Amino acid sequence: MPILGYERFHKSVKYCQTNVPQQLYDDLEPHKNDDESARIFGVQHCIKQSQELIDGGCRFLHYYTMNLETSVIETIKGLGILNVKK
Repeated sequence: MPILGYERFHKSVKYCQTNVPQQLYDDLEPHKNDDESARIFGVQHCIKQSQELIDGGCRFLHYYTMNLETSVIETIKGLGILNVKK
């Protein structure tokens, strides 16, 4: 699931007791006062991380949307793997 906002990210990490690399915290810090900027950063980070997984041989990705699918759709579009039926 992409990062959807600065505070939301921090609450989720705390609640789930997740280990997050310090670099991600540092990269997110400039976006702390702008949720839209944090969301855009989160999508870009998710695209980068997903591409690294694909490049490493991962054939399947599973995203949690929590009923907030827009950022996941943007991620899939950013990867160029969105399959749209005509």
